[in-house]
This record gives sequence, structure tokens and C-alpha cells, in this order.
Amino acid sequence: MPGPVLGLSTSGVAAVGLWLPGGEPVRAASVAPRAHTEELTPLVARVLDQAGLAPRDLAGIGVGTGPAPYTGLRIGLVTARALGFALAVPVWGVSDLDGLAVAAARGLGLAPGSCLGVVTDAKRREVYWAVYRVDPVAPGGVALAAGPAVGAPAAVASELAGHGVAATVGAGAALYSEQFEAAPGGPQAVDPVLLAELAWQRAQAGLPVSTEPLYLRRPDVAAPTPRKRATT
Repeated sequence: MPGPVLGLSTSGVAAVGLWLPGGEPVRAASVAPRAHTEELTPLVARVLDQAGLAPRDLAGIGVGTGPAPYTGLRIGLVTARALGFALAVPVWGVSDLDGLAVAAARGLGLAPGSCLGVVTDAKRREVYWAVYRVDPVAPGGVALAAGPAVGAPAAVASELAGHGVAATVGAGAALYSEQFEAAPGGPQAVDPVLLAELAWQRAQAGLPVSTEPLYLRRPDVAAPTPRKRATT
């Protein structure tokens, strides 16, 4: 039985959870969408305090790798790596889309072999998406079938239909209800506790758990190009 695993997600608001095998999980989340820097570390302290644990009690850290905008995602990854280094514990990365897919497969009772779509808000009138196949043998009970990628809602809806998805979940599906029919009761936000559990399961199975960020598109800020010399 593993020790406590900390889960961090900053693909939306800052969210922190503790996966305690054999015990009650602990969760805490910010209500401010752009307060990752100010609130992530206090949230970590809060969940540890609620669980009666010290940082040295952690067996590992699972962190969401996106896809998400650059700034919030970077704060989560840097925090996870810094904590892992300071505590000498492993840090495992998991896509937030994967976390939503696992929650949907568990909560919606989908049949093995069926496909589900995960759609989240990418801003700029686009969505991040991926398709998963329900697979009881895979860690978390799902296997990636297509994606992840980013695109316009109408084009993504067509892509999902081509894969014959049985259910679509995620905040993007609810936001663009004209293109997607969100599954009733499906998850919209990533559960950091589930993220921690999935990260540990994948690490134990020898699957990739890279903490490299999943941006899927270029950042809004670009390096300035050299100025052209004025003609005389």
C-alpha cells in the first residue's frame, strides 16, 4: 500500500488533493481563476493540515500537465517539481484530460470498449479535446484513442462523432452546448485526488509520467522581431 500522494491541478483554478489509500481523500480548491501563484502553496498546506500530515509523509506528487494556458500550467508544474526536489520524492505528470476521462468512466457506467470524448475550454473560441476507450485493464480504466488536440468546437464535434463517442464530458462541452451534448452528471473539473491516484498507478505500471507541459498551441506572447532599418 503506497503512502499519501499529493495531487496538483492548475489547468483551471488551483486545486490540490491528497490520495490516501485506505483513507478518506482531502481536497481544497481556489475560487479565483487567476490566483495560482498566491493560493497554490497555501492550498497544499491546508490539505496536509486537514489530513494531519507533514510534507515529509508524502510518497509522491502527481501533477496535471494540461492542456491549459501557459501561465497557470507552468505554476503548477514548477511547484510540483520544487516540492519533489525539496522532499526527495518522485513527481509524476498526468494529462488533465486523462483525469477527466477516468472520472467519467467511473461515474457514468460506460460499457467496456465504448468511447468517450473529453472537451475543455481552450479560450479563443476553441476547445482542447481527446477521445478515450473504456478499458478495464488500463490504469484508471481508460486508454487514449485520439488526440489530444485543439480546435474549433464544430470541427471537434465532427471528430468526436466520427469516433462514435458514447458520452462527452468536460467544461468545453457544457460551454459549447450547440455543438456538444454533455453527458448528464459528467465531470467538468479535474479532481486532484484522482489525478494523484492515476499518476501513482501509471508510475507503478511503468507507463510514461513526464512532467513536460502539454500546451498544444503557441503562447500568446512572442519574442519581438528585429526592427527594420529606416531608409534615408
